[in-house]
Amino acid sequence: MKKIFLVLKIFLFVLIFFIFTIPIAFILKDDANSYARVLFHEFYNQDKIDYLVCGASHVSHGVEANNASQKLGKAVFNAGTPSQKIDGTYAILRQAVKLYKIEKVFLELDFAVAIDSPFAERNGFKAEYIVASRLKDFSIKADYLLHCSSPKYYINSFLPIGKDKLMTLNPKTVSNKIQSLLGGEYFKYQYVDDGSEYAGKGCVLDLEEIPDGGFSNDSKEGKINVSEVSEDWKDTIDKIIALCRENDIELILFSMPCSDFYLNERGNYDEYYSFCRDFTAEKGFSYYDFNLARPEILSLTDSDFRDDNHFCKKGVYVWTNAFCNFFGSKYKEENALEKYFYSSFAQKMAEMPEKIFGLYMIMSDDRKSMEITPVANHVDAKKITYDVYAIVGKEESLLAKDSIQTVVSLPAGKSGKIRVISYIDGVKQNDCTENFASF
Repeated sequence: MKKIFLVLKIFLFVLIFFIFTIPIAFILKDDANSYARVLFHEFYNQDKIDYLVCGASHVSHGVEANNASQKLGKAVFNAGTPSQKIDGTYAILRQAVKLYKIEKVFLELDFAVAIDSPFAERNGFKAEYIVASRLKDFSIKADYLLHCSSPKYYINSFLPIGKDKLMTLNPKTVSNKIQSLLGGEYFKYQYVDDGSEYAGKGCVLDLEEIPDGGFSNDSKEGKINVSEVSEDWKDTIDKIIALCRENDIELILFSMPCSDFYLNERGNYDEYYSFCRDFTAEKGFSYYDFNLARPEILSLTDSDFRDDNHFCKKGVYVWTNAFCNFFGSKYKEENALEKYFYSSFAQKMAEMPEKIFGLYMIMSDDRKSMEITPVANHVDAKKITYDVYAIVGKEESLLAKDSIQTVVSLPAGKSGKIRVISYIDGVKQNDCTENFASF
């Protein structure tokens, strides 16, 4: 009898503690201005969703769904959330299938999502908890939380309050949240940001754009390690395929375009493309990688991007138009892949005119000089020259003019920006800046 009473007391304590944390978590959660919260509010209040676009931030900064709905004559919705992992995508898709009669699912195969640790080895869950907190079906949510981590994180996962759950103790942020609740703004589900707009149906439009010829980096990106695509990722793709087949949903596997600067930085994009092409072919699918799209399907400029792998507002509309034109009918044409896509990224680079896509501008270890490295296709290095300027405060001084040298000495004891203009045979290619602080 005493044991039963003890078990009952423990159960009641846990239940009361759990209930007590719900309002605390609600107040402390920094989500008053979260586009994921707005997205899911819309998601649950659609009359219908015919086409669902799934993935991570590429998707939320991808198809302008209202525009696509008009062009395709179907109700389109984007279900991308920040850094969304493949199991989060699967959970959202399961929720969507319970709510709507989905006709097509477009699944984006971003290598940054595919290259992930096995689920049991994860130790950070911000992206996972963004998804889990918005799932309404408890069985889907529970299954997701039980499989997205190892058991040692279950208590944190199921409690309303915890690590990686956007909790804040910042008095100003908490005060703003309370004011938003009391004033009713919180329940209007509006996303407000100085640098972006919310277009609706899961699409965010960033207003800042990269100037044409403006891509640069102050450190070198590593290669894509295709061997790190986990078995969990592959197994979850299989689950998505099975779910779509069970519900008579056409599944389309694709990759959204990133900048050529970003992919050339990686140095081995064709390894990932070949992996996806072969992996999807084994499952009976075509794979549409728009990084390999021919110009008649998609032509992009640097100013279509807000960083090296996400679109700005202008680029979203360029991409939406290409997406609708291709998936409206062209993808069903005979030999569509051969007709509209290069066979490899290397082929695309080879058939393009000589071009510098951007510059590496890397400080030396002693902070006395900067090395300039062009990120280019088949350009002969002898054709490339640089003008280099140091910008300190309001003054701009010339460090090198029409130079073939790739190492430039920095003004001693100064800080500011280095500006580099590159040329191929005297034709301007890039105009880039990076910060510097020399000794």
